Amino acid sequence: MKSWNKIAAALAVSTAALLAPQAVTAADAQPSYAGTQELSLKKTGHYYTGAELAGTGAEIVSYDAGSKKAFLVNGFSKAIEILDLASGDIKPVRQTVITSVYAGFDDVTSVVAHPTQDFIAAAVPAAKPNRGYVVFFKKNGDYIGHVPAGYHPDMITVTPDGGKLLVANEGEPNPTYSEDPPGSVTIIDVADGVQSVLADPSKVSDIDFSALTKDDIDENVRIFPKGKNVAEGWKVDFEPEYIAVSPDSRTAYVTLQENNAIASLDIAGKAFTRIHALGYKDFSEAGNGFDASDKDGKINIQPWPVLGAYMPDGMSLYQSEGKTYLVTANEGDARADWNEDGVYEEEVRVKDIASKIQLDAGKLKGFTQDQLDQMKTDGTFTDDKKLGRLKVSNAVYSVTGTGYYDALYGFGARSFSIWDADNIGDGPVFDSGDAFEQITAKLLPAYFNSDHESVKFDSRSSGKGPEPEDVKIGRVGGETYAFIGLERMSGIVVYNVTKPTKPHFVTYVNHRDFEELDFRNNELGPEGLQFIPAEASPNGKPMLLVANEISGTLAAYEISVPGKFAVKPVEDAAVYTTGTNVNGVQTMTVKQGVAGFRTFAAQVTSEEAHYGKETVVFKQLRGGVQIGLAAVRADFDLSDMEAQASFNVATGDVIEVFVVDELTNNPAKLPILLQN
Repeated sequence: MKSWNKIAAALAVSTAALLAPQAVTAADAQPSYAGTQELSLKKTGHYYTGAELAGTGAEIVSYDAGSKKAFLVNGFSKAIEILDLASGDIKPVRQTVITSVYAGFDDVTSVVAHPTQDFIAAAVPAAKPNRGYVVFFKKNGDYIGHVPAGYHPDMITVTPDGGKLLVANEGEPNPTYSEDPPGSVTIIDVADGVQSVLADPSKVSDIDFSALTKDDIDENVRIFPKGKNVAEGWKVDFEPEYIAVSPDSRTAYVTLQENNAIASLDIAGKAFTRIHALGYKDFSEAGNGFDASDKDGKINIQPWPVLGAYMPDGMSLYQSEGKTYLVTANEGDARADWNEDGVYEEEVRVKDIASKIQLDAGKLKGFTQDQLDQMKTDGTFTDDKKLGRLKVSNAVYSVTGTGYYDALYGFGARSFSIWDADNIGDGPVFDSGDAFEQITAKLLPAYFNSDHESVKFDSRSSGKGPEPEDVKIGRVGGETYAFIGLERMSGIVVYNVTKPTKPHFVTYVNHRDFEELDFRNNELGPEGLQFIPAEASPNGKPMLLVANEISGTLAAYEISVPGKFAVKPVEDAAVYTTGTNVNGVQTMTVKQGVAGFRTFAAQVTSEEAHYGKETVVFKQLRGGVQIGLAAVRADFDLSDMEAQASFNVATGDVIEVFVVDELTNNPAKLPILLQN
């Protein structure tokens, strides 16, 4: 990375707190959670679908570069919204209500725009337990036709070469569990256009898991064979959730969320080849902690004796140095039998199984056996302020039939992970650990682990925390970035993943107004993301579209790389000496015998353009403690300019000077450093 990012990491927290009453210095920064701020996400558009709160008004969005239109799934109206982005804003063009097109269409769950052909394709379930459909429309919204898919189609995508559509069919049971259809992936050959598909049923293939043998499935895959023998249980238990396709369009990777697994699918061979177990995240290790209680009245992120099933929902992939890597948003999802009478529910609170807990230190790296035994004695598993209220699985025991738990298995990993696609079973090559909770705790402490429907501090801690829902990959300025949506806290976390084993946190943007009661003007519960590269964007700049399920809104963000400026203190030998501190920040140190009001100046030179105005910050430190602040706001791109500030100083005072985009009172808006 560029050297200026190191300075940004050191300054991001301290500059964010410049307006706060407490003293903050660059030394107080925690680079791992501060973010490099090497990218800026500016909200440029907002669209409200008219849905009720939590009415699934905006779920999945797909963008078409040719028409500069976005296609949005509106679950509330069971419709596809066509939205024009060409003008820079989001303007509605047409709404097509799926249920009015054909009597068998019951809902719409996903949509994709073909990159070159004039059609969009939608995943459309039928009433359970019937097979669903893939429905084709022209990009102007005119209906073309439909073909059968599997049971409960929930996600649809197109291969990179544009030749095939792939549909993840969850195969969920009906409410009484009298029927449990198989999950599958439908492959549709669209190389010759939609009309060829409508005319030739052989171009549609539905691939389930019946051809797999036990040897094709990793041992640690979660299988719930209700009403079936274990050998056959996977045929109905595997429920495809999300699909990512290799750049050569030959292999699809399919998340099986409830099974804590990823399936490999040979597209040309029309066959699943392997079910990869993802294993479990050890929350007992340092850096993997989380807040386990919603009743302790505080932020308490620490290691706990719990294993987390990754259970990813959204997934993307990219290549680095010739290797393919999968990137997962580890949301978590409990298995339920969908019984109307509630006979079986996998989620259970730790305190309700406390008498059956006998944890084995051999499964946890962070605690000794004596420490685990002491936890049982001191009430850690029954105390609501510790682990008592944490939701875990009641389905995993040490040995089937023993009736005790030698490990506690939670849902989700509260993180995102990167996996080597050739060695998924070896575990992730990177996991973000406790970073999502640490980041939101630092930037939005008053709203930490709030739910997406209501603002209540710490309310999601005993569940799945911030719940990373979806992840998309994009290239900006020669670097590769992951954009992760946090479903519960809302907002987007950005990581630089150019080096798959050493990603770093870039920024967190959250345009949720926690005090705004009108959800229509808010951004709550991101469900689906769409990255738009600069060459395909309506304004020539990279963009990110965010479909917010809870508020029923679509947000558009413009992504930019900050400009760069050189800052050089103007020499004044009578008042101060110039230098650079350990973080690379330019300094002016007041000389012996100098006191009173003095003026400090710096020359600012633009080296790479930045849109709009910039802020030159002068920060006064005495004994390492911030006691003064001044900021000069101007467009420093126009010419070489001098910025000045005056302070009442004493001998030894240090004035730091640097350039950022802006200073605000918004704790979620970190200033972006703009200097080399």
